[in-house]
Amino acid sequence: MIHFVSLGPGDPELITLKALRTLREADYIYTPVPVSRKGRHASKAAEMMLSLGIREEQIQLYDLPMSKDRDGALEAYEIVAREACEKQKAEPNARIAIVAEGDCGFYSSSAYIGEHIEQEGFTTEQICGVPAFIACNGRLGGQLVQLEEQCTVIPGEATREEWDRAWQSRHTIVVMKGSLCEAEIKSAIAQHPDRKWHYFEFVGMPKEYITSSTDEILQREFPYFSIIISKRR
Repeated sequence: MIHFVSLGPGDPELITLKALRTLREADYIYTPVPVSRKGRHASKAAEMMLSLGIREEQIQLYDLPMSKDRDGALEAYEIVAREACEKQKAEPNARIAIVAEGDCGFYSSSAYIGEHIEQEGFTTEQICGVPAFIACNGRLGGQLVQLEEQCTVIPGEATREEWDRAWQSRHTIVVMKGSLCEAEIKSAIAQHPDRKWHYFEFVGMPKEYITSSTDEILQREFPYFSIIISKRR
């Protein structure tokens, strides 16, 4: 069995005990390294695990292209799945983990990698974690939703009709991957003063940034790891 391990939103202390035990016991831990137009970035996942005492020799880094063009990412998922399966075939007793930031069952690469692994005849197990937007609300305080409220999560891209429906709703709206919809968010702030706006970057990480000032949000350049929570006043 190959395990998908959720690392949580960025704060090493938010990883679950089960996830940490699985990582400590793993022989091989496949870990993404983001690659963008600016080059190869440091692996936040690897940094988090090293801070938790995971040994460097356990960590198997693989490049993951970060782009709207999904071809590079899909190829990376297939490659890491193939390598994990080949490793399991060569070493049947090896304990293999593949990590995901946030929760591995929520907008995660685990879905694509898992499909390839299962096609090769191996079983997988997901170890759940803290989704990033839950950590954001923890920093904000109060309730994300309560009583009869609903919560809509938008992964940075939506149709015009979906955006309009979201902003006119009386419910809570969570927008992930803010860099994909920066113009839409800034336009909505101006058009919907009846809503509260909360903005988060890199929650749980050293460069965490949080604001509920619309002036500050409007001046901000949104990175990929940004989240917006909007509620009716």
